[in-house]
Amino acid sequence: MENSQDRYGFVGVLLEEDSDKELVHKIISSNSNLILGRLGLPRVDGKGLSVITLIVHGTTDEIGSLTGKLGCLKGVSVKSGLQKKRVDE
Repeated sequence: MENSQDRYGFVGVLLEEDSDKELVHKIISSNSNLILGRLGLPRVDGKGLSVITLIVHGTTDEIGSLTGKLGCLKGVSVKSGLQKKRVDE
């Protein structure tokens, strides 16, 4: 059932070579209930930069918690975008 605060959006995750990729995947997996789709591109620069894009659906608090956990990790940069209107509008 959709909550009136539910929104659709995306989360972009950039992983530098020295990032803890195993912990990133653990955090993403523990939030699988929010994730509708996932695309991962390893070593996009031919060196150590990897990119993960997530399509998400959840409350702003749930999505914010996910991005906050990822964003505080060393070597990880996170950007997200959510639809302006709530799902029920």
